[in-house]
Amino acid sequence: MTSTRRVFVERLLDWYHENGRHALPWREDSRTAFEILVAEVLLQRTTASAVEGAYVSFVARYPTPACLVAAPSDRLVDAIEPLGLTKRAGHLERCSAQLWERYAGRVPAERTALLSLHGVGEYTARSVLIHAFGEHTVAVDTNVRRLVSRFFGIDPHSDALGETADALAPEGRSGDFLHAMLDFAASVCRAREPRCDSCPLRTRCRRFESGRASRIERSQ
Repeated sequence: MTSTRRVFVERLLDWYHENGRHALPWREDSRTAFEILVAEVLLQRTTASAVEGAYVSFVARYPTPACLVAAPSDRLVDAIEPLGLTKRAGHLERCSAQLWERYAGRVPAERTALLSLHGVGEYTARSVLIHAFGEHTVAVDTNVRRLVSRFFGIDPHSDALGETADALAPEGRSGDFLHAMLDFAASVCRAREPRCDSCPLRTRCRRFESGRASRIERSQ
C-alpha cells in the first residue's frame, strides 16, 4: 500500500474511533446476518437517521425470514410506514420468501446468491458480506464514491475508482473501514459545503489541493 493510501486509511479509522456513529443499532456485534440484510434494504436511498427509529422494533417483531413471510402484508407496511418507504415492505417480503425457499431461511455468504435476492444490488450484497461474514472487500455507494474520488483525484464514474476502493480495505477491519468512510462522507466530506478546513485528510487530498491552488491564483 502506498503512503498516500496508508494515510487515507489510518486517518479515517482514527477519525471514526473518535467520531463514528457507533450507536446505530444495526452496527451492534450481536446482529444476525438477516438483521443486517434488513438494515441494508431499509437504508437504500435514505438516511441512517430516518431508518434508526423504526429498525429496532421491526427486527424485534420479525427477526427471521420465516417470521416476516408469515406476517400479513399490511402489518409490514404499517411497520415501515414511518420511514415513508412502504415499497420496502414488499421488497423484504419477497426477499424473505426467497431466503426461505432457496436457503432454508439462511442468508447466503456468496455474492452471486445475494444478488439473486429481490431488492439486493451490488452495494447491499457487498455490505452484507462485509458486516455479516467478515469478507475483505469494500462496498461503494454515492458517499464512498465521492470521498474516494475527491481524495485521490479519480473520475467518480471510472473503473479505477472501484479498483482503488477495493485495494484500500484493511485486513480484518473492512467493516470499520466502510463505516468510517460512510460516516466521514456524511459529516465532513459532504456533497454540499464540505468541511475541508477541519478535514484530517486535507494535506493529501487532491480536491483540496487543487482548490487551494485556484484560490491562490485568484488572489494574485
